[in-house]
Amino acid sequence: IELPRKYCRFYFMTLCGCERAKCWFWHVPDQGDEKICMAILRTYIDIKDSGLLKRAVQIFVKYYREVLPGVDFTSQVLNDLLVSLLDNCLLWEVFQILNVTVQINTLVAVDVLLKVFEHVASLNVRDAVPTLISTFCKLIDAGMFLEFEHFDCIVKFLHQLQVSSQQINTVLNIKSRYVFKKLLYNFIFLVPSLGFAHIYPLPSSQHCKEKSDWTKLGALYVNARTGCEHCDDLQKLSLCVAEILTRDSETDRPGVPFCDFADAVIKNSQHNEGDRIFIGRTGISVMYSYHKELQWIKGRKVLDKLHELHVDFTVLKGLKGAERLASRCQIVNKAAEIFLKTGSLDGAMWVLRESEWTTNGLLWPCDKMDILNRHNLLCSLVDKYLKKSLYRQAFEVLQNLPGLQNCSDGVNVSQYSCLFNKLINACFESKNLGVSSSAVDFMLSKNIAVDIFLLRGLITALGRSSLWSKARTYYKSALSLGCYLPLQGNFSHKLLMIPSYLSEVEMLLAVEIFLVSNASDIQSPIAPNQTLQIILKRCEDQTVQNNSDYQAAVERLILAARLSDPKLFLKHTTMNVNMEEVYSLELTSALKWLQENMKWAGEVWLF
Repeated sequence: IELPRKYCRFYFMTLCGCERAKCWFWHVPDQGDEKICMAILRTYIDIKDSGLLKRAVQIFVKYYREVLPGVDFTSQVLNDLLVSLLDNCLLWEVFQILNVTVQINTLVAVDVLLKVFEHVASLNVRDAVPTLISTFCKLIDAGMFLEFEHFDCIVKFLHQLQVSSQQINTVLNIKSRYVFKKLLYNFIFLVPSLGFAHIYPLPSSQHCKEKSDWTKLGALYVNARTGCEHCDDLQKLSLCVAEILTRDSETDRPGVPFCDFADAVIKNSQHNEGDRIFIGRTGISVMYSYHKELQWIKGRKVLDKLHELHVDFTVLKGLKGAERLASRCQIVNKAAEIFLKTGSLDGAMWVLRESEWTTNGLLWPCDKMDILNRHNLLCSLVDKYLKKSLYRQAFEVLQNLPGLQNCSDGVNVSQYSCLFNKLINACFESKNLGVSSSAVDFMLSKNIAVDIFLLRGLITALGRSSLWSKARTYYKSALSLGCYLPLQGNFSHKLLMIPSYLSEVEMLLAVEIFLVSNASDIQSPIAPNQTLQIILKRCEDQTVQNNSDYQAAVERLILAARLSDPKLFLKHTTMNVNMEEVYSLELTSALKWLQENMKWAGEVWLF
């Protein structure tokens, strides 16, 4: 076998295997290497060594727990592996393989299953009977169909093992289901008037359709489903029921037949998971038909019924038409749109959350149109939440825009800047600092541009709310993003120039940086001979004649000194040639501030 370099040759190519405590090479084939996986299994089967067969089980189980069978999967290899395990008396390994096949919806050959029963009976391994019966039931539920003579052989082996009557009855009850086979051919979809002309239509079924007795139809479906011996029969049954129910979208009749039908199926199904899956898949098809005809209310009733019955349709596909090939993203988009069209924001959020906001993925690929529709859907949802001032919900939606949680969506997330800034602005107007802070954190983590004025506003609001730690964090981020012009002045000569457009909070944070930068000099023995100067710089539009804005800035600077803990004291010294106020910062107050705050301030501002 030609193995890629990333595979461990000791593990795959030797009898003793890999003995390294920590191996850097792969011991499980990659997802796209199913052909290599099959080749390895075939080789181990042909060698017939029990150690290699156990290793084959490990490889099979680990590989197919992560990957669904693809085009290179070979049923013959699976069946041969099971037979080889039986020949080597590796019974528990057989059960491991069978349990995995159930999970990946891949059935083994019937004669192999019979060999397992025969092996257990011939060796009288009674301890294995509970596991054997449980595995058998799982295979039947997964779709394995047996002829009556096969059931007879299994019952014979169980009698040979002298098992309990309860265990034998489990098999006999499954056999009894096949008595209803003929009922399938008499089911309602064979009625000529429905376009499914066939044999032996039942008058009662015709009556069921004409009287719109969808409850009776549901009960009849369950009986027919239990009598389906072949998978093709069950497929026909399911498709035709879906066809009957979706045709209601072409009429203007009141009521939604699917709802009564689904209630009847769940009521009569005795907790059969297959029936729940059928209801989910049928519900998707019916929903699509109503969506196509713009019958939003009826579509909403279908979704409400699925929610009521706890059917997670977001992990299923439809039964017919385009919805059978639709991506998970598209199905969720349709459902959420129906909820939005009927005014249910909670319903739309329920669908999106249930689907874990899935867009594109290996198991659920979608196309660019699905991504675009999801984008438009979420934008509409955000807009509605903002109008209702539900900012936390709006933020949750924004976080799950295409590309933000899944890089494979192929979306440039920088385009979302306006949406996030719109949320932050709305939060400001409502003084909701919690959501606005969370939104800024998220934007910074995703490299989404934050509006400079909004970020400055958040810093100011946090400071005014005494949330200084957060304010300092964002001020530091704003400096690194270039939101502020570099602080002018000569730190080595103890001079700080503060732009007059800053708020009192921003001014105080600038002063804090100034103090920390000059801490060693302020705390030195010669400090009393030094002067710390602060110049309040005028903006270009603040002329001497129009002095009101500048005077307001003077008041903010004085307020900033008072906000400090401990307070800082400023002394007005002069006015320079540019008509700008010059202040000196009292060294005693600066020294006291450093003594009380330097421990945390040094960690925050020395960057």
